[in-house]
Amino acid sequence: MCLTQSSNKRGRRAGLTLVEVMIAMTVISVAVYMLSSTITAAMVHSSARKERTLAVESAMNTLEHMRAAPFEDLFTLYNNNPDDDPDGPGTAPGSTFNTPGLAPRNGAQAVGFIMLPVLEGNLRESLNIPELSLPRDLNGDLVIDDNDHAEDYNVLPIQILVEWTGSSGEGHLVISSMFSAVQKELR
Repeated sequence: MCLTQSSNKRGRRAGLTLVEVMIAMTVISVAVYMLSSTITAAMVHSSARKERTLAVESAMNTLEHMRAAPFEDLFTLYNNNPDDDPDGPGTAPGSTFNTPGLAPRNGAQAVGFIMLPVLEGNLRESLNIPELSLPRDLNGDLVIDDNDHAEDYNVLPIQILVEWTGSSGEGHLVISSMFSAVQKELR
């Protein structure tokens, strides 16, 4: 009789109970969920980083193209008026650009925008745009006025704005710069 009881005890402990199996399945399910969440988050983060890198490269390339252009033509090359382009209407890059790999935001026609201190098509130094350090004397006459300085500017503040919709949502990048006739002469 002693032999039968000890083999029964061993038989019951040899397998897992239903409760133990359910606990093991719960632990495994939670672990799989956490792993898949981590992988998904890493993929979204990687995609967002790639989109931001594209935006930065695009903005920097635009700045380099602007640096390569004749300083006296910068305003007419990069404003939003195609009629004053130096080589004839519609020949200049203009105030917008697109970037392969980035989709425009909110139905816009472009991803990138070049912001100049313009009011009603005129280059103004009296505008209140702190992001462009304005108001500011653009032509060096020591007077800040409401005149159009498209023909006589010595400094040109710009801001490049890149806005896109990507796999990780909406993205936004702003880069500001200041071009100067003095810098161009030093090269």
